[in-house]
Amino acid sequence: MKNPPIPSNEAERLKELHSLKLLDNLPDEDLDLITKLATDICGTEISLVTLIDSDTQVFKSKFGIKVEQTSRDVAFCAHAINTPDKMLIVNDATQDERFKNNPLVREDPNIAFYAGMPLSTKEGLALGTLCVLDSKPKVLSASQIESLKSLAKLVERLFESHRKSLDLEKIHEQLKLHKDQTEEVAYTIAHDLKNPLDSIQGFLELLQYESHASLGEEAREYIEYAKQSTQKMTSLIYEILAFAKVTSQCDKKEKVDVEVVIQNIIDLNLPIIRSENIEIEFGKLPIINTSKISFSSVLRNLIGNAIKYRSKERPLKVKISIKDKLDEWLIEVSDNGKGVEERNLEKIFKPFYKENKINTDGVGMGLATCKKIILNLGGKIWVDSEFGQGSKFSFTMPK
Repeated sequence: MKNPPIPSNEAERLKELHSLKLLDNLPDEDLDLITKLATDICGTEISLVTLIDSDTQVFKSKFGIKVEQTSRDVAFCAHAINTPDKMLIVNDATQDERFKNNPLVREDPNIAFYAGMPLSTKEGLALGTLCVLDSKPKVLSASQIESLKSLAKLVERLFESHRKSLDLEKIHEQLKLHKDQTEEVAYTIAHDLKNPLDSIQGFLELLQYESHASLGEEAREYIEYAKQSTQKMTSLIYEILAFAKVTSQCDKKEKVDVEVVIQNIIDLNLPIIRSENIEIEFGKLPIINTSKISFSSVLRNLIGNAIKYRSKERPLKVKISIKDKLDEWLIEVSDNGKGVEERNLEKIFKPFYKENKINTDGVGMGLATCKKIILNLGGKIWVDSEFGQGSKFSFTMPK
């Protein structure tokens, strides 16, 4: 028996085989369908998808045989991988000098016929074969040969899909690592900034209290400006942290009573709602299955913005509705406030954007956070607005 030759690119070939992790998760149900089809087309007793490792021939998929692998030294496929673009056909192994003394020919499974098409990567590295075997000598028709080649191409595409799946897993792990590092950096920066800001705020208040009588009006104004600046910077830090914490790993889903969520938001804003005669209207709303924390955050931002940007010409009216759209919920928050200029409709969802530059409340992260939350929950968010008349913010959430 003649041992199979070793391919010239053996080191590279083995590296590719192991990097694709094709030797894991044996057998493969998708490939089992192909080996069964190969047997039916070629009329043989056995069909295999083989992978040639350094010392063994492993059966990734098999039909008509019980063993899981053989030694590489006796593998017909170890010969076939030396010609990646050409099918190896042995019509009668008992008469072939390379194989007639092979134990797989002389003993069980008594191979007499073999036809194997190498399974190659785009770089031309043959990892194994799709092969058919029989205990009787055989000759394949041209049609059967072409069909076997086509099935081999299909296996190669499945291998390529597996490669892309592994690449996506790597990207996902890298993104997760990047996300964790970004959040850690954000917290560190926020902590390092917040401590001196708190100190500055404390010193300004102390100066304002102890030296109030001896300070002139202009000096007192400067201290007040400095206090406002530190308060604004502290708010900015907290809002950036809130934005950074919104990740693709959303909170667990649960049954959420929307009416209760809205009532809690009303209670939080009750002083201004009463003093400004603000009306928040909502009818009978459904109980939905979603992340309560994320959903509450979005509604709190949208209602808070309606209050913040209310018109001075009329009492604010906010209407909240939810519509059943078969596979998703459509939530709408409408108001009769100042509205948004058409040219700014896309900008308002960007971080740090503020519609009213004069307004010193907030730092422009609320709607950006809402959009990030909704996208992470699998929905979308948009706004329809008429400047001077009001706005309607709409977002969807999958059921």
